[in-house]
Parts: sequence; structure tokens; C-alpha cells
Amino acid sequence: MSVSRIFGFILLLAGWVAVAQAGGEVEVIDGRPVINVVVPNLPIPSDNSAIARAQVAVVRQFTADFPRIFREKYLARYLADPQKYGSYDWENVAIRLVPFSGLKVEGVESDLMAIAGGSPPDVLYVNFRKSDTYIRNGFLYPLDKLEDPYFTSFSDAQKRARVHPKIWPVIDRKGPDGQKHIWALPTGGFMGRVLAYRKDLFDEAGLAYPTVDWTWDDMLHAARVLTDPSRNRSGLLMRGDPGWNFSTFLWSAGGEVMEYDEPADEWRCVFGSPEGAKALDYFLQLTQELWQTKEGQWMRGYAFNDQRLGDYKWQRGEVGMNLVYMDEQFISGLNPELVGIVPVPKGPTGLRAGELNSRMLGIYSQIKSPAVRDAAWEYIAYQDSDAAGAVRTRVLVEAGLGRFVSPRDLNKFGYAEVARLAPKGWAEVFRIASETGRPEPYGKNSNLAYRMLGIPVREAAEAAMRNGLPKAPNERIKYLAELLQRGEQRANAAMIGKVTPEERRTRSIVAAIFLIFVAAAFGFVFFRVFQTFGSQAATVPGRIGFRRGLAISLMLAPALLSILVWKYYPLLAGSVMGFQDYRILEGSTWVGLKHFGDMLWDGLWWQSLWNSMRFSFISLVFGFLPPIILAILLQEVPRGKVFYRLMFYLPAVLAGLVTLLLWKQFYDPTPRAPLNAIILKLPAIVFVGVGLAVLTLTLVLANRFRFHGQMVPAVISTLVGIVFLVSVVSIPWVVLEEHGLAGLFRTLPEPIQWLKDPRYAMLSIVLPGIWAGAGPGCLIYLAALKGIPDDFYDAAEIDGAGFFDKLITIVIPMMRPLIMISFVGAFIGSWLGSADHVLAMTGGEANTEVAPLNIFYKAFVYLEFGPATAMAWMLGFLLIGFTVYQLRMLAKVEFRTTGGR
Repeated sequence: MSVSRIFGFILLLAGWVAVAQAGGEVEVIDGRPVINVVVPNLPIPSDNSAIARAQVAVVRQFTADFPRIFREKYLARYLADPQKYGSYDWENVAIRLVPFSGLKVEGVESDLMAIAGGSPPDVLYVNFRKSDTYIRNGFLYPLDKLEDPYFTSFSDAQKRARVHPKIWPVIDRKGPDGQKHIWALPTGGFMGRVLAYRKDLFDEAGLAYPTVDWTWDDMLHAARVLTDPSRNRSGLLMRGDPGWNFSTFLWSAGGEVMEYDEPADEWRCVFGSPEGAKALDYFLQLTQELWQTKEGQWMRGYAFNDQRLGDYKWQRGEVGMNLVYMDEQFISGLNPELVGIVPVPKGPTGLRAGELNSRMLGIYSQIKSPAVRDAAWEYIAYQDSDAAGAVRTRVLVEAGLGRFVSPRDLNKFGYAEVARLAPKGWAEVFRIASETGRPEPYGKNSNLAYRMLGIPVREAAEAAMRNGLPKAPNERIKYLAELLQRGEQRANAAMIGKVTPEERRTRSIVAAIFLIFVAAAFGFVFFRVFQTFGSQAATVPGRIGFRRGLAISLMLAPALLSILVWKYYPLLAGSVMGFQDYRILEGSTWVGLKHFGDMLWDGLWWQSLWNSMRFSFISLVFGFLPPIILAILLQEVPRGKVFYRLMFYLPAVLAGLVTLLLWKQFYDPTPRAPLNAIILKLPAIVFVGVGLAVLTLTLVLANRFRFHGQMVPAVISTLVGIVFLVSVVSIPWVVLEEHGLAGLFRTLPEPIQWLKDPRYAMLSIVLPGIWAGAGPGCLIYLAALKGIPDDFYDAAEIDGAGFFDKLITIVIPMMRPLIMISFVGAFIGSWLGSADHVLAMTGGEANTEVAPLNIFYKAFVYLEFGPATAMAWMLGFLLIGFTVYQLRMLAKVEFRTTGGR
């Protein structure tokens, strides 16, 4: 993901917002006004599941009821003010709900992309974590304005029925103007997180079913018993971000993620507490505890964490326990004969707390037509109305799922006899989840909460993987508390942004110095570019005729305009955001050098830069030479050409995503996965032998370089061999470190977690790209080799030159310009293209978040466009030297066909 692409995307967001308006409108069909409302997540009529059929029935009933609702609430107002509402036949109004289908980008809210692109939905889906982002950026329309018959039209009883007491602070809060408003309305009741368990697996293991009084110790014991790698079974299923998974245990230990100080009107992260350290200690036991199978294989943890395969394993009965949501309206669609449900287990102090959440809907603030806005509100309000509840309950009961419907709704809508069939104890479980639940973070910049909480959790897990946690319980708790406290300070700095005036002044001064260097560097680049190409132009003899020059200019114009529009204009115009607190809809304010100063003090940014350096280094060491070596093998070695072509050209006919997913299967952390199944059977001496063999080969090559007086290539060849040896030996190093020379004949004690262990994750990300790029990448070198006359090789052989001598004295000198140009391009590409690989393989986990991915998240997930722009400038500054060198190389190279001599 290049810097110019990032700038271009940011600029498009800024430019499109000028015409951003909701997609709904009023149109006249056969003389009848039809209000079109664009709505997200509309049910699909072709879906035959009972839940979908119930939702479709509610939508159809709302469409049928809307004319009556309109006449009762709005007709008189619309007829009295035709200038505001339009001169339509409002007595004959109708509504049409248009499904929203926004642009889908991995990790980015589709609503945000639609808002930027000028085609947002009229109804916005709002979750707790992103609510602050949506409110601060002015995306939501207040629902409690006195002039609107929206939330203010509800009676107190309706408000109590629709809004859980713990959800009130989420929807009733201060907006950009500092005034409190109602910003969204919960729909579908609220959801509580509970523990589901497979009865068949518990019966098979001889375990008693979980109960309301279950504790952490009970859960850990069950997870240990249920986990069986030989049968591909895990004790517990965890999905997604480790911070989100950890939050349930943090709450049950008595801790909290964020707290609000109302008198000071200030949010802060507070997870670095003693309770947090105890919760993290238990969480590590569940996920990283070292244990041994019956076959003698060492394993880590009892939890399976894979967003893509988690549900699949749960359905197949390969996971014993699963933290799931219970819905207030539809308690569960799980089979009670196979699955049981209990509240989340009690923590060490007897407390328990799971996540409390709700599906909330709001109205887009930039809707121009008041009729569309009124219709959008009526759609939202109808979702939990008695009319919708009656329809929903009837459809579910008729589908045979009545016992899973909330007993409250069954009794209310005349199905009391069905309420008695509800699974025993499930209503009580939901009541406990409601009383003990905690709303997920919703404070200032809470969109970052789980990410920042996940950093110390990952650091602790990484320490556990390398056996770096203290053994003594008290020392381990102290160590974990320090990790959490550092993470809390980091989170408060990133999310809340509290900086003293003195520190702000220092940051601004350093930022000013940095910007001076950036400006000087870019000025130097353009100077050298004009100097290099200008001197060449001056040496061109003769004059170009006007007509010929015009023809050349016209042919070049499309390419030049494209570069100017999509590269340089976004670069310059988007740079303004680096000095603004940029808002998509609200007015942006100038903040001077604040973003640049904060960037220079941002530890996560510097870590991502270091990760980019690691990615680039590994890519060049292991990825730049294979295409060259493959081309030489295909040219010089008479045997095995079909094998090489099959192995290395196969990725060229596969989609890039298929290649990455294929390697993700190889990297599965279980002992039965393809890569681990091979690695675990190899003694350490094999890895040492392979590393020494490659080192010997590079030393031989280095010796020949030295013989021919080429010391720089000799040093590079030696370093490549050493790096390869260290990388290969690092795999069995834990065995060698523990057993010394005797460890040479031992195998690895536990499967490698390729994409979760920071020691292997970055190399694991790079390898698929190396394999995929070797075949296509060798073509240009193979073409260059074909252009070397055979007479050169014959003359060298007469002089007694061997294979390496011909390589050093003929092949490399003839290909040196091509190699140098390719190296510069590969270096820059390894920096700018790293985000795609990391996003697909780890998403930035295991200390693999690179700088372009950091910028992407900052801009398009967290809406921090100003800091993202500052980071993009710094990344460009770091790469500018190689750009100059590349241009100078291109200026000196003469391009011609191999036949023209």
C-alpha cells in the first residue's frame, strides 16, 4: 500500500464529502409520493431460515402500516407547510425500503466508505465502540429535538421497555456541541454474553455440566479435560482480537476497561489494575499453559482462536465451550438437546460480568429531505414496537421455534402455553447476564479500546511462548501488572491524548525541525531529478519538429495527467490534513504541528517502522536472490527444468488470495498441520546441517569474489549465509539451549505457532510472497541471460573458469544494471507493499504491524486522517533517498534489444 495510494484515498474522502448526501429521496409513481429510505442489513426474502422469515415479515408489515402511521403523526404537519415538505399528495403516501450495499473493504466500516463516497444509508448501524467516533464526526442526527416527534414522542414506559438501564449512558451523551442528546435507539433488545457448552463432549469426557455457580477453576479444569489434539478438539473457542476476548475475564475479576469522570468530563483507561493482572494470569493459563499430551507431545493452551474457522469447529463438535451472545427477543437458536448455556463463570472474588451490547440504529445527519428523515425514524422505532413484536413472535412460533422466543414476548402476544416449553434455566441465565453485564467500551476514542488492551495481552502471551514469565505466582502477577500499567499509559496517551503544555512545546519544536528536513529532502530530490534528466536533454542533438513534438506531447499527455491527478495532486492537496484535526462532515480545525509531534512520540508508530524494516530486510535477503538463482538454474542446469517450472510457476496461475490461504493452512499451529507435521519429526541437526550447507556455499562464493578482487559482494555473500544460518537454527534453538550438543538429536518439544509467535511470524508472512514471486520474477533475468553470447562462456571455459567464476566474471557484470534497478524497486516495494501481506496473514498480530498498515488503520478504521497524513509524509521521507538513486540509475542505463550490438 503505497504512500501515494494512501494520500489518494484520503483526498478522495475529502473531495467526495462535499457532495455527500443520503441516498433516500421522495419520488412520484403514478401520482403517489413514495419515500425511499436506504437501510442497512435488510433481510433477504430468499433466505428460508426462520429468523430471516420473521424479519422479512416485520419489514412487510411496516411497509403496510406506514401510510397509517404517517397520517396519524405527520399528515397535518406536511399539509400545513408545503414549502418545507413539498407539494405532494401526502394523503396517499407510501414507503420503499432500499437495501444498502456499500463498498466492502477489509477492516473498514462500509457506512464510512459510503459517507465519503456520497451514497450513505439513511439509517446507520451504530455499535458501542464506534459510537463515539460517529458522534464526534457528526454522522448522527439527534433523536430528541423538541421540534421532531421522534424519541420525545415515547412515553416513560416505552423508554423503559426499549432501553436497558445500562445502555442509557451509551445513547444519551454529549455531542460535538457539548450538549447531551439521544443519538441512537437500541433495536432487537439487548444482548448478553454467556457461556455455551457442548453436552455431547462433556458426557464423553465424564464431566458434569456447567452450572450457575461455576468458577474460573471449573472452567480451566473442563478446558484441560476437553482438549485433545489427536482428535482436533479444543476446550474453548475464542474469536478475534485478544483484547476483546480478555475483557470478559477482566470484568469478572472486578476490573474495567474505561471509566468516565463526569465532573471532569474525562474518560480514561483503567485496565492496569491488580484485578487486571489476576485476570491476565488466568487468561494465559487458558491460552498459553504448557502441557503434554498422552503421546508425549508438548502443547500450549486449551483455546482455539481463529475467526474464520471458529464457527465451523463449533458446529462440528470440535470445541467444548464457546462464549456467545444471548438475544433478548430470540434467546437462542441452539439445539438444547446438544448445547447448554450458563452465565460466564465467577472470578476469584465471586463476581461475574460478561459483555452487554445492543444493535443500535441512528439517522444520518446529512439527510436533506425531512420526509426521508421522518420515514427513517419510523423504521427504527417500528423495530421494537408491539406490532413488530407480534409479527415476529407469530412467525417464530409457527416455525416451531417458539420455545426460543423471550417468555416476555410469548406471554404478551398470547402464547403463554409455549412459554412453558422454554429450555429449562435459559431465562434465568439471561436474567443473570442482564444484571451482571457490562457495556462494551463506548467512551472517547473507544474504537481503539480493544486494540490498546490487546497490546499488553499479546506481550504477555509472547513472553509465555518464549518461557519468559516468572515462575513464582507473586512475581508473575507483578510482571503482568507492569505490562498492563504500561499498556494503560500507552492507551491513555493514544486515546485520550493528555499532554502537558511543556511537553507539547517540546514536541512542536522537534516536529518543526523534522519538517524542515522533509522539505529540504523533497527539494533535493526534485533538484537532482531535473539536474539528471536536464543534462541528458541538453546533449540530445538537433531539433524536434513542431508537428513531431506535438504528436509526442499528445501521446504522453494521458500518462502525465494520470500521474499528476492520482499521484502528485493527492500528495500535495492531502498534505493539508497533516496540519488539521480533520473531520469528514464537521468543520476541520487547524492544529499546527500537533500531529507531527505526536507521531514522533508515538511508540507504536516507531515499532511499526521497525517492523517495516524487518519485513524489508527479510524480503530482500530471502526474496531478492531466488528469482536470479532460479533463472540461472533454468539457463545453466540441464536437469530438473520441468520440476523448477512447476514449483515456481504454479503461483502465477493462482490468485494471490488463494496462495496466502494455502499457506495459512500450512501454518496451522496444531501438530497435524502440514508444516508442523514435518518440522516436529526433524531433529535439530537437520536444521543446523541445512544452515551450514548454505553458509558453506555462500562462503565458497565469497572466496571466489575475493579472488576476483570484489570485496563488497564477498561481504554481502558472507552476510547472507550467516543470516540464513541464524534464521534456520533459530527454529530448534529452544532445544539446543536446553540440552546443549545432545539437543542436536532431539526434535522440537511443541508445535510452532507460525503466525502467533513473533519469532516466526514475520518470516512466515514473507515466505508465501517469495514463493509466489520467484517464478514470474525470474523471467526478466532469464531474458537477460539469453542475451549473453555463448562465446563468452566458451572463452571463460578455455581459461579454466568454473561455474562460480563464470557467474562472477560474466553473468553478474552483464546483469549488474538490471540487478541494481530491480534491487531498488524491490526495496521500495518491500516497504510499500508490506501491508497487503500482513493484513491477509496476521492483521498486524504477533508484532507484525508495519508502517503502511498502521497508516491504513489510523485513517480508514479510526478516522484519524491528520495523524495518518503525518505518518505518510514520514514514510515517504525515509524512502526518498532510494527514489533518487533509482532515478540516477535509470538515467545512466541504455535500454536496447539483446540483438542490436
